Amino acid sequence: MEILHELGQCFLPAHEAFIFMWALALLGMTAVFVTFERWYDINRRTDYDAPAFFEHIKGLLLEKKFSEALQICMSAGNRALPRILGAGIRKVQIEPMLVTGAMTEESVHMASRMEKRLNLLVMFGNVSTLLGLLGTVFGLIMSFAAVGRPGVAAVDKSAMLATGISAAMNATLVGLSISIPCVMVYSWLRARVDMALQEIDRYAIAILKILSPPSVKTKGLASIGRDREEEEPADIELTPMLNLMVMLIPFLLSSSEFVRIGAIEMKLPEASAAGAGGDGGGATEELAKLDLGLVITSKGFSVYNYFRTDSAAASGAAKEPDIPLKNGEYDFKGLSDRLADVKRKVLAQIVKPYTAGMSESTPLHELYAAFQKLPAGSLPGFEDHESVKIVAEEKIKYKVVVAVMDADLQDPPEAIP
Repeated sequence: MEILHELGQCFLPAHEAFIFMWALALLGMTAVFVTFERWYDINRRTDYDAPAFFEHIKGLLLEKKFSEALQICMSAGNRALPRILGAGIRKVQIEPMLVTGAMTEESVHMASRMEKRLNLLVMFGNVSTLLGLLGTVFGLIMSFAAVGRPGVAAVDKSAMLATGISAAMNATLVGLSISIPCVMVYSWLRARVDMALQEIDRYAIAILKILSPPSVKTKGLASIGRDREEEEPADIELTPMLNLMVMLIPFLLSSSEFVRIGAIEMKLPEASAAGAGGDGGGATEELAKLDLGLVITSKGFSVYNYFRTDSAAASGAAKEPDIPLKNGEYDFKGLSDRLADVKRKVLAQIVKPYTAGMSESTPLHELYAAFQKLPAGSLPGFEDHESVKIVAEEKIKYKVVVAVMDADLQDPPEAIP
């Protein structure tokens, strides 16, 4: 059901490739109409018991009852075999030498009527594959335009890339969904027409032996089915399309690597916010921000916040992580301790104006209990103390980021009520 909902969204005007989808839908509805019209016409021209009809007409002709045989053939309407035999019986009463020509002419006419518009199904199959290919190329253009557009965030590029690939794949799916039934229906109707015409030729030639003078019998046997055999029926050629799709599908999938889906863009805390030292001097506490940021690198973790001095970064020590790897593994315990230390400092700054005896050495749970007792609206600064910005290097795996967030939430170094 999800795929049907996705395809339904492609027909909305807001979708980039909706014009291709509506063109394919119109083509598909036309193919359905032609299929039912051809099936009905072929069925009404062949819905008779050919062996029984042939035996009955043959008996009448052998008894020289030409008028009765002609009347039976004419009462059959537009049915193919009765009309062909009726043309020969009518002509034998006027000019016996022209019986073969009359039956041949009527046979060609009936064959053309039964084969009428069958080639449209071939055309619909080919055009639907080409429209699907056109939608695929359109999706590719959208994908590359999204990747190469400057000044667009990575997340937005990912969404635009996914939209382009979706448009390409949906158009291809609908195009092939129309082309494949057209191939099957054309083959089925073509086989049914060929079988009916072969049966008609067999009985028509048998009747021609009775109606034609001896001097033209041999010529008549070779003339009825010759015109149809010289025409090669059109066929649906899907090999180029399938070969192209074999190359395009892996190419579309590999193109998604140009933009990493789900990329997170974070802004590191500005260095100017970290120059106040441990007591928050140089800026009023009411305007102070914690600006807590965590950088995940291949060497470990680096923690940036309001209380970190500029000396580490100025001396170049910031190139080394604050919490390096331990035995080749990320030190989540050290990270949790470092974040708890930052939490202790910020809570001490917040509760200091309201609670005596509180300092950065006070246990974290006592600072948190004092913070909970502060009156509403009395927060003197650090309004972002419950936020953290997590930034990872490009080569860091997503599961590492998830593990960092889990480590921050689980097993705190001190119980907080």
